[in-house]
Amino acid sequence: MNSKLKNYAIWFFSILLAVLLFYHFAYKANWKEVYSELKNANLYFVALAVMGEILFILTRVLRWKILLLPLEKKLSIFNLLKATVVSFAVSGVAPAKLGEIARPVLFSRWEGVPITTTAASVILERGLDLIAIVTFWFIFILFGTSDVSSDADVYIAMLNKISIIIFAASFLGVIFLLWFAKNKKQFQENAEKSVFLSKSPILGKIVKHFFVFADGLLSFRKKRMIFFLIFVSLLAWGFVSLTCYFAPRAVGIELPWGSAFLILSLVSIGASIPTPGGVGGVHKAIYIALVVFYGLNEETAVSAAILGHAMMFLPAIVWGALYLIFGRVKFQEVSHLK
Repeated sequence: MNSKLKNYAIWFFSILLAVLLFYHFAYKANWKEVYSELKNANLYFVALAVMGEILFILTRVLRWKILLLPLEKKLSIFNLLKATVVSFAVSGVAPAKLGEIARPVLFSRWEGVPITTTAASVILERGLDLIAIVTFWFIFILFGTSDVSSDADVYIAMLNKISIIIFAASFLGVIFLLWFAKNKKQFQENAEKSVFLSKSPILGKIVKHFFVFADGLLSFRKKRMIFFLIFVSLLAWGFVSLTCYFAPRAVGIELPWGSAFLILSLVSIGASIPTPGGVGGVHKAIYIALVVFYGLNEETAVSAAILGHAMMFLPAIVWGALYLIFGRVKFQEVSHLK
């Protein structure tokens, strides 16, 4: 299969999956009622939901800046912001998580930083995201389940098991990275002196690229920095929780504060499905939170899910589009992410 045909296939199956998921999410809804609720949405709460997403983006830029500090190179905060916003915008319209590739690739081009190093920092971010989301899930389990329907017990039990596994894996990962970052210099010196590697140019090249990749992990050299990065990650996802809290309120749904952490946890699962803009997966996640966990009616849940999804993805898509329209980012750069 040539690359062009492969790209078409990815687009086709991603869009097909999005359509099927969205249909499964909304086929029972009364769309006249849904339209009426969306039309009469409280703009004050809509604005607060959008603000939560914008603060999330800005906090992620700050975290990425911190992760790249060990490079000891002056990096443009504006390029960090552009790469982050454009990557979210690409994820909002393109399939197969292409935005995850866009961010390290674009920033590497703009700043002359090795792509392997920026990719390593993005991988670290994913681990920090998991720690933050699982933490908010545990907060919900400990303090926020008083108003949850008993019909949700099966979901809670399943998510508890998944969260424990993720938290344990993340903890072990942090311990390993702390150990590796402290000993990287010694490992690299041993590799450079290795007779075996000197006799194997291909393997030596792979090892060399690995240590360039590992430069993106060096922010984990100190425990204090790790805890600070976790704090910033909690702050970032706390802003998303605000979006998760205010989006339902915009269509007249008043839920307890813990609902924000529940919706956040489910949305993170829905967003992992490789559809353009999380279409279908994110909608269904919000729907499950409102109908299964809180017993709301179909139309209200569909309205909140559509609005919530829009508040989570549209700000970055519009922001990224403005960068393209005003020439801050060239379209050719985004269309050739290789």
